[in-house]
Amino acid sequence: MKEFWTENSKIIGKIILNQFGATFLGIMLVTAATAAQSENDWLMLFASCFSTLFYLFLLYNVIWERGGQDRIRIDGGRAQRKPLTGLWVSLAANIPNFIIAVVILVSNPFKPAEWAVSMNVIGRAAALLWEGMYGGIVAYFSPNNPIIHLLCIFPAVFVCTFGYLIGLSNKRILSIFELKHPNK
Repeated sequence: MKEFWTENSKIIGKIILNQFGATFLGIMLVTAATAAQSENDWLMLFASCFSTLFYLFLLYNVIWERGGQDRIRIDGGRAQRKPLTGLWVSLAANIPNFIIAVVILVSNPFKPAEWAVSMNVIGRAAALLWEGMYGGIVAYFSPNNPIIHLLCIFPAVFVCTFGYLIGLSNKRILSIFELKHPNK
């Protein structure tokens, strides 16, 4: 376990930093979209989807690079192939999201109690500040369902697992957009 943290602490830090930046992008875009349009929520939903996709793209780039580095070490015989590294790194980086989801899920059934209401408000405020890119999606589809905060974790876990495997196999998703040299 200690080996995992020492080996992956830098990439986990990058993922958390990317979430921090995407959160502020999401908060700014969703707030601006909400203020600009009061009757329909489609602009807020679009802004939230854009910031979420941007966040997932950042995650993909970071974890793909890690998969590529591991591929070089595996080919050189300096490391073993561990295809679930992307999954484990993503789960470790999403520990704050799990804590927020558990706080909201535990406090929601006991809402009539004063402690539960306070805990739920704190959890939802933390979710808004830490998962700001999902703010418009949550507000549009399921503002009162506490399970949505747990479901917000799965796109990041999926993208990190998939991106690591793609990097490990030395393939690129975005290679179709790259310019190719003409044959002479």
